[in-house]
Amino acid sequence: MHTHDNNCRAENKGAARHYKPQTREIKQKGDETMKNEIVFGFVIAVIFSFALILNPQTAHSAAANDTVTISINVSQVTMVDINPSNLTWSSRGSYTIEPGTVADNKTEEMNYSNIWVENIGSVNISNIWFDNSYSSSTPFGSGNPAEYDPANMIVVDNSTDGDGNYTFINRVEFPENDSMYIKTNNPISPSQTQDGYLFGRFRNASTEYFFEFARDVSGNCSSGTFYWSDTAKTKTTTGDTDLTAGSSLALSTLAEITSGRYAGNWSFGEVQIGGANQPYYCVAIPEDCSKIMFSNRNADAPGVTHSNCGNVSDYLSEETLMPGAMKKAWVKAYIPLGVAYGVLGGNTNRTLTVFVDTT
Repeated sequence: MHTHDNNCRAENKGAARHYKPQTREIKQKGDETMKNEIVFGFVIAVIFSFALILNPQTAHSAAANDTVTISINVSQVTMVDINPSNLTWSSRGSYTIEPGTVADNKTEEMNYSNIWVENIGSVNISNIWFDNSYSSSTPFGSGNPAEYDPANMIVVDNSTDGDGNYTFINRVEFPENDSMYIKTNNPISPSQTQDGYLFGRFRNASTEYFFEFARDVSGNCSSGTFYWSDTAKTKTTTGDTDLTAGSSLALSTLAEITSGRYAGNWSFGEVQIGGANQPYYCVAIPEDCSKIMFSNRNADAPGVTHSNCGNVSDYLSEETLMPGAMKKAWVKAYIPLGVAYGVLGGNTNRTLTVFVDTT
């Protein structure tokens, strides 16, 4: 029995020893099979990815397409935009604004030196001109800065680099009650002013030129003679004090203006105050003798477009400005002598307006 048992144990041991290697062999084959399946799947995925890269439209190809024709008909409209919308000058550092100085980009709040006019409409613009507001009566001697309209001090230039002649747009001066130390052709007084004998001065920053107007018809300034001094008064010089020996110009009657802010009868003529290098102005005086206007680049101002003011520019620009195009104007402010300190224009309109024509 023991022998038999031992033999059985030996056989069983031998069987066991023979079985275990077979088990390991099966496991090894299973691992290789799994590895082969993983490698094969990876290869398939890579091939599929390259197929998508090489042919990205495969999954989104269109079966058909069509188009829509676009048509927009823009109406004719004239529109213009002027920028910047505000110009503000004040003393900055070593650059000061005081009577008799020129305010430019050095003292402008944003360093602006230009006004840009843009055609934002749909039709061509052929002419551009300006008009400025002004005080309703003389602010000089009031001591109130709010009475001085700063727009009446604006000058513009349409040159490429801003090195041309800067001109007032429609500078307004008012008659003075006394001719002071200036010799005139006629006596000057408030009653004489109402009768058509005017005296005043053309203020141009640090210089002033005196002038006199003598009417042809009593109590009416629709025609007469305009006299002006040949040399300027400054802070340090007296200038020409004898208007009887100065330059003169016969002002003719302008046909009546029937509408707008300049409605009425005006006398007008062309003047070049200050010498041959200075710009021309169309000087105009209303029938009621209330003010004297010096205009340039304002086609609406009295007399500007008349042949008697032929050397005066009617417009800032007469070039064709197509839709979307822009035109710049150089701008400064000439601060006259005798201006009260403070912020100017609180009681005035303080506006510069741009006008355009269409071709």
